[in-house]
Amino acid sequence: MRKSIHIHHQRHTRWIILLLIVVTLMCCKYFGKSADEAYVAKVDEKTYSLRDLRSQLPSGMTKSDSLARVNDILTRWIKKELLLKMAEENLDEAQRDLTQELEEYKNALIIYRYQQQLLSQKLDTVLTEADIRHYYDIYPEKFTLDYNIVKAVYVEIPKNVAKSDQIKRWMSENSPRSMSELESYSFQYASKYDHFNNEWVDFNKILSQIPGVKQQPEILLKDSKFHQFSDLNNYYFVMINDYILAGEKAPFVFVKDRIESLILNTRKMEFLHELEKNIYEKGKRENRFIIKEFK
Repeated sequence: MRKSIHIHHQRHTRWIILLLIVVTLMCCKYFGKSADEAYVAKVDEKTYSLRDLRSQLPSGMTKSDSLARVNDILTRWIKKELLLKMAEENLDEAQRDLTQELEEYKNALIIYRYQQQLLSQKLDTVLTEADIRHYYDIYPEKFTLDYNIVKAVYVEIPKNVAKSDQIKRWMSENSPRSMSELESYSFQYASKYDHFNNEWVDFNKILSQIPGVKQQPEILLKDSKFHQFSDLNNYYFVMINDYILAGEKAPFVFVKDRIESLILNTRKMEFLHELEKNIYEKGKRENRFIIKEFK
């Protein structure tokens, strides 16, 4: 009963809001007042205009969706205004004075937009393979692995359909033909199958899918290329084609995208630094600023 009363109240409220908008439009027309000047909600002396409400309502909405949207917009606006009013009443004049913060924010935003405009127009974003490889070679310390990575094949398959011996043979043989047969079989019966596009992947991401693995990842990698695990319902097979341990240098292909970002970010910082330097020197030559001496 209480739920039905609540639903009825919501519908009643929405119809009241819709009626308010309609009545507002009619009153505006009758009394000659522009609809843009009319308001649909008010908190103390602050009003929310019909024009602003219209701008928040997408075209093509159903009546029920429009009512819900109107109710949400006005409720959030009223809550915000009431909270703002409470804050203004409980903060002293100094705390309410935002002149300096607004000025600093405005200046920072103007400078940022100008910088972005110059960057989009003048920053050299063309990178060659040689550029990226050179960076990789001269900064090897930046590309030390924090975790073990592998090239692997992973299969998870229910015990009731698994041909564990056959899967092990396919994986151990690791020929194009055996991998094709494994893939075909896995697509029919496996819960999960992934060869990761023969790319490097975090070994922990594979192990996290296998319950109850207690061996250290490094021991598993050094011990064998093929691993089989099981629980009550499933078999889990992992074939390691290659691996690199944490602490070793990451392969070039694994960090290539990161290097591109590093180079472009370095160019960006250098460009902005040079921009500030040139502007300062130009202002100095033109006697546009004064620095007073302090004794």
